[in-house]
Amino acid sequence: MNKSPIDWCDFTWNPITGCLHTCEYCYARKLARRFCGDVRLNKSSGQIKQWLPDDPKDMKGNILYVLPEPFKAEGKTPLQFPTGFSPTLHEYRLPMPAQKKKPANIFVCSMADLFGAWVPDEWIRRVFEACEAAPWHNYLFLTKNPQRLIDMGAKGQLPAKENYWYGTTITDDATPFFYSEAHNCFLSIEPLMGAFGEDGKLPPAIKWVIIGAETGNRRGKTTPEREWIESIISAASATGAAVLIKDSKEMRAVWGDDLIQQFPQTLTHGKEDGK
Repeated sequence: MNKSPIDWCDFTWNPITGCLHTCEYCYARKLARRFCGDVRLNKSSGQIKQWLPDDPKDMKGNILYVLPEPFKAEGKTPLQFPTGFSPTLHEYRLPMPAQKKKPANIFVCSMADLFGAWVPDEWIRRVFEACEAAPWHNYLFLTKNPQRLIDMGAKGQLPAKENYWYGTTITDDATPFFYSEAHNCFLSIEPLMGAFGEDGKLPPAIKWVIIGAETGNRRGKTTPEREWIESIISAASATGAAVLIKDSKEMRAVWGDDLIQQFPQTLTHGKEDGK
């Protein structure tokens, strides 16, 4: 678990890493490639297990991995992403929230999509169990697959706890997202890549909206316009949702230095004065 520079959380915790989405602006994939070492050699080391479910159909044609212990390359420091960006369950990381006694806002799986279609139900269940073992923290989940949340909610498999926050990452107002009156829900609009329209509305169940720009030097990256941000803030204000504009040089160039950084009331304990 790492202390995080992300504005809206205190720590990131990655019991699962890797993702099968193909977002061209993905920072996580680049980071994993940088700190993976020789993936082919790593997978043949005997330290990494291939995940095999009881029913082979559960694999859905994907190859998934399990890492019981930190991966130790001979004579080197442990590798954080020995399987590269292949979906991997790091079992040794599951107890980490319970080991941190001071309450915090924890972003779960910043280097994965916990609710991706390829993630086994068993993995999600084990992550939830680890969260339940440390109920003094707030847990923030983000996905680009809101249908998984909808399906789990319909089956009664999505915990409706005060300290669980379910977010959808979207880039414009055409992207579907998850919201439910029974759960704490938020949106991460990052990178913001399009206008939300004058009639843009948010359901009251969305209690928090995070706005961010694409960072880095990718050719063709989108620079948000101030009007896009204003339309989102207007929609959030209409329902009383908190708004947080992420602190980056890209956002400051568009919005200025007077960034709005609001937190829902139950999440402020991890950030001094809600910042």
